[in-house]
Amino acid sequence: MQSNNELINKLQTILTKLKNLPNNQIKIEQLNQIETELASLLPQIQFELTTARIDSKWDDANEYRQVYQECENALDSVRTAIFKSTIIGINQENLIELQKILDEVKTASKTQQRIKLVMSSLRLVQKLLK
Repeated sequence: MQSNNELINKLQTILTKLKNLPNNQIKIEQLNQIETELASLLPQIQFELTTARIDSKWDDANEYRQVYQECENALDSVRTAIFKSTIIGINQENLIELQKILDEVKTASKTQQRIKLVMSSLRLVQKLLK
């Protein structure tokens, strides 16, 4: 469970950085930092996936496999944005969705919905960077 909290805390940090950008603009340096942070999540997710498999918790294992894929997809989105070398704007609709997810992070850290929250957070990162 501690690893779940760490994952949620790291995602909350990433989403907060995206939310607090001046003029809703993401620069290459910030994308590089987000790339590093997302990449650091992959081993933790893989550990949770392996643990779930060892413990024969197949539903959890399936969810962690999906989380791992979403993290890879978010990482690909960040890398694509870096490759394009552009400044990306975040529209108001995405900011509202981002605030909603940040609010959910605070309440979900005490419930069983942690894995789903991680997945929706990673999907939002992808959406913001497309």
